Amino acid sequence: MPELFYSPLFCFLAVIGVIMTGISKSGFAGGAGVVAVPLLALVMPLPQAAALMLPVLIFMDIKIIREYRQHVNYKEVFKILPAAIFGIVLAGFMMGSFSDDGLMILLAIISIVFSAWKKLLPFLGNMPGAAWLWGSISGLTSTLIHAGGPPINLYFLARQLPKMSWLASVAVFFGVLNIVKIVPYFFLGQWQQEVLISSIVLLPFAWLGVKLGKDIQHNMSEETFMLVCRVLLFSSGVMLLIKAIAY
Repeated sequence: MPELFYSPLFCFLAVIGVIMTGISKSGFAGGAGVVAVPLLALVMPLPQAAALMLPVLIFMDIKIIREYRQHVNYKEVFKILPAAIFGIVLAGFMMGSFSDDGLMILLAIISIVFSAWKKLLPFLGNMPGAAWLWGSISGLTSTLIHAGGPPINLYFLARQLPKMSWLASVAVFFGVLNIVKIVPYFFLGQWQQEVLISSIVLLPFAWLGVKLGKDIQHNMSEETFMLVCRVLLFSSGVMLLIKAIAY
């Protein structure tokens, strides 16, 4: 058992963070998944927290894509993937020198403002360059702190996709991104044995979170779904802001 698991606080935060991420990714398009890394970063270095979560996220992506693959809107996915991959490449060069707190504060402000300004969402999704703007921000923030959900949800909220299409398209989008992120993580030496073993130990909780998220979303209307996603977007922003300022 990795040394990390001898810490009760780490075990509690890791299990809560992974389950919330699974629920979020399978039932709410990733709106709350941003909380896992900030929680883990309370008890371990931020780069290690991000590396620990990556195998867990890939495991979740595979399960979710298998469940929802028939609902994927590939046209929307292909619009944003090139920009997101560009964001990953940019993040790879920025790792180690970029201010994590500065990034979290910026992302928190964006999330909070646009979760409240419903009337701006159609404009955001259809303005020139929207796919490149939100796609690249999502790739950047996803690589640095696995916080790609809020910016990409801003895009999909504005696009007004049906619930199942939204869930499926976001799952494929992050499935591709998380696999691509293996490359910068590898070259930056973030794959440590203890971290990888910890990821494997947490996989049952990832499975549980995905199952809970699937069960929840089947009993939720389109209107409630959209409202919950906006609330989670706001909550994610608040969590990031607290993390950046308080720690």
